[in-house]
Amino acid sequence: MVSPLVATTFVVSFGLIATCGTGQTETPPAAPPLGDPAGRAQTADRIERHGITWQFADKHVVGKFVNGDPWVLGPVRIVGITPACVERDGRVVNGSMIDPDPSTMQQGYDSALFGTDKDDRYDPGRNVALGIGGQQPLALGTGKSLVSVVSRPDAKTIPTLATAAVLTCVATVPAPDAFRPPYVAGDKAMAFRAVDMDYSVLQRVKPVLDTPPADVVARGFERLWLDHFPQWPVRYSHPLDNMPDYARDMAALVGSAALVLQTDLGNDQKRELMVRFVQMGIDLHAALRGGCRWQGIGGHGSGRKFPILFAGKVLGDERMLAIGRDFVSAPRVGDKGGAFFAEDGQTFYVEETSAGVWNGGHGNYTREHDGLPEWGFSHCDHPESDNAKWDGDPYRRCCTANAWIGAALAARMMGLKEAWNHPAHFDYMDRFMQAEYSEAWHRSWFPWHAAMWDSYRANF
Repeated sequence: MVSPLVATTFVVSFGLIATCGTGQTETPPAAPPLGDPAGRAQTADRIERHGITWQFADKHVVGKFVNGDPWVLGPVRIVGITPACVERDGRVVNGSMIDPDPSTMQQGYDSALFGTDKDDRYDPGRNVALGIGGQQPLALGTGKSLVSVVSRPDAKTIPTLATAAVLTCVATVPAPDAFRPPYVAGDKAMAFRAVDMDYSVLQRVKPVLDTPPADVVARGFERLWLDHFPQWPVRYSHPLDNMPDYARDMAALVGSAALVLQTDLGNDQKRELMVRFVQMGIDLHAALRGGCRWQGIGGHGSGRKFPILFAGKVLGDERMLAIGRDFVSAPRVGDKGGAFFAEDGQTFYVEETSAGVWNGGHGNYTREHDGLPEWGFSHCDHPESDNAKWDGDPYRRCCTANAWIGAALAARMMGLKEAWNHPAHFDYMDRFMQAEYSEAWHRSWFPWHAAMWDSYRANF
């Protein structure tokens, strides 16, 4: 397996996708209109999303949720998925799963997924796409989500998948502005609508120079963020066309959405980004409650907590807002238990854990560090990796807090610090942002995030 220390293979920025080492950039295509503006349902024998087509045995009523993802009035028999799931040179590609289980690394998308652990983690029984056809249709019942993927040709690339999309089978026609229910196993109630989004919980500050347009940031959340595996190799499964594979880049993009939504744009200019960002929060919340965790280990695990809290605040949903209480993420040193979110599992206060011993004896901390808000490579799970020396671990500067800035500031702006329920994270961010750096990107992966911090942190 690739080491968790391996650096990301590409960087997603605003309006540009750059491949490291090639010097080449390409502009992503403009996003299509948000859902069906008239909320129209149609009758069809197939439906398509981002190059993946589901073919039905008969015509059914179909439509789109407010974020553009398709639904079909079911139950339905699916007789074809394009691109087809096939076995190619001993590798099964382009698989599909119904209601993925977020508590396990077992999967049916691609038999090469997860590197050297692929044989242990590919379960043919979870792949419902192989061999389907007119004589062997796939029965998709109501209240079920079908996640289909397109594999990349080279099994050794990271990530392994190119694209993913979800089809939801519903028992009743959704409201035109309904959010899609979560794609993972669990409750499929269509509980939320865009009309319920409360824009008044957002700030309306002046944007700083180089703040990207809302529609450009929204492109990063147009497609499904497939993010339901509970260990750091989840990066293998992040589809190349849908999202960044590396958590630093994911967290930075989340920070961009968080900050753009706090600027003085009109609600109509924020709506597309708001809808897509809230949908991601709904999905992450279901994955969390279903058993997923995003462990902080080096540059992995970041960027998942804020979207859930954001969605809870915007929709007024108490369960989402309660995740800081329900999923306490950083026990005291020596306690058993893992962190659910990297931002919490990697930040802590240095404390005397026994007479004359700080931080359980890990990291060379002394009395002078007592009470210091600090960061560790994987503090909650592996406190032995902590290091009191500021430059003792490159991940302190390259791949963690420099991408947390936007979400940390936006959480303060929206009054979410208490709901977050991990003060060490916020205190460490203050410390991190006051330090001096030889490279600007060490302080902030996207420079305009730092400019927003410098302009507005004192106000919140």
